[in-house]
Amino acid sequence: MEKIILNIIFIIVLFSNSIFADNYFVKSEIKNGELKLYFSSNIEGVKYFTIPTDDGATKFVYDIYGATLPKGKGISHHTYKTVESFRIAQNNSERVRVVIKSSQKSLNRHAYRDNLLVIPLRDNQDASISGRTIANIGKKDKKIVVIDAGHGGKDNGACCKGIVEKNIVFNIAKKVKIKLENMGYRVYMTRNSDRFIKLPKRTEFANRKMADVFVSIHANAAPTLRRAKLFRGIEIYYLSPAKSERAKRAAEKENSVMLEHKDYYTKNAYLSLLNREKIVESHKLGLDVRRYIVKNLRKRYKIHDSGVKTANFWVLVGAQMPSILVEVGYITNPIEGKNLLTDKYQSLLAKGIAKGIDRYIKNNY
Repeated sequence: MEKIILNIIFIIVLFSNSIFADNYFVKSEIKNGELKLYFSSNIEGVKYFTIPTDDGATKFVYDIYGATLPKGKGISHHTYKTVESFRIAQNNSERVRVVIKSSQKSLNRHAYRDNLLVIPLRDNQDASISGRTIANIGKKDKKIVVIDAGHGGKDNGACCKGIVEKNIVFNIAKKVKIKLENMGYRVYMTRNSDRFIKLPKRTEFANRKMADVFVSIHANAAPTLRRAKLFRGIEIYYLSPAKSERAKRAAEKENSVMLEHKDYYTKNAYLSLLNREKIVESHKLGLDVRRYIVKNLRKRYKIHDSGVKTANFWVLVGAQMPSILVEVGYITNPIEGKNLLTDKYQSLLAKGIAKGIDRYIKNNY
């Protein structure tokens, strides 16, 4: 067992280093009212957001994707008249984070081109280079949501009496997309047709899109048809080691395509090692989505709320943003299975998911 875990750790570390070790932070300078950051190769992407502080100042945050911070490198030595502090750190294996604390209102006119990121240090000052920029959070900024319709193609998911999971969740996902777009969000779907996509590719897609939220939609099934009536309810999961047998069974069902040739110990060791940092945010997202799903459905239907739980789902592993998996009900349950086939039920589910995402983003960004 120890040998398996050590081998997996070695593979993960080797893989991470091989991807991200080729774009190092090289140096920084302040010139003409701008902080200039230089890297050893082209910048993959920059995501900008702000965090208010208790003392009335603001932390302006710039996440630089695909970058590595060498040991001993920093920017805390810099000083500027409108800035309280400069910080840089390796936020995770995939990005370097720069934080500028200032009492100013907006430092959103940054730009990056090739291996250079330029951050103006005065309110509403434009960067001296023409390049790509992500604007400050505001009315013109569209938050990005990636919706994942579970299964697809050769992978039908759960099936019962003509009800096929991949079709049900695809219909719901399309409705969620429309509702979120009407709210002003930029929305992408991991699949736009009945096709098979490997589980790791789904979160890779969300990462490439620099999504703010990732939601994977699935339908559940009882372990045996004899027990179909006993299993019911809406369940929402976020990535963390499973605490209940029911959560473990749900994860096993959704992970089956990815882990069908791996033994029990390898599965659990690998999933645990790939656990990520966004547990708290994902839990909050799950609570908001659960609240609005239940609120919407209970206007017309009698439903069972199974709450928000933890489990090791492969489709959530590797996501760099708050992410959850929504089990919209049991297709094997006589009542829920019939409801899931109706357009009205699917629309109410989609509305609940969309409103929950909207609530989470408005409260946390």
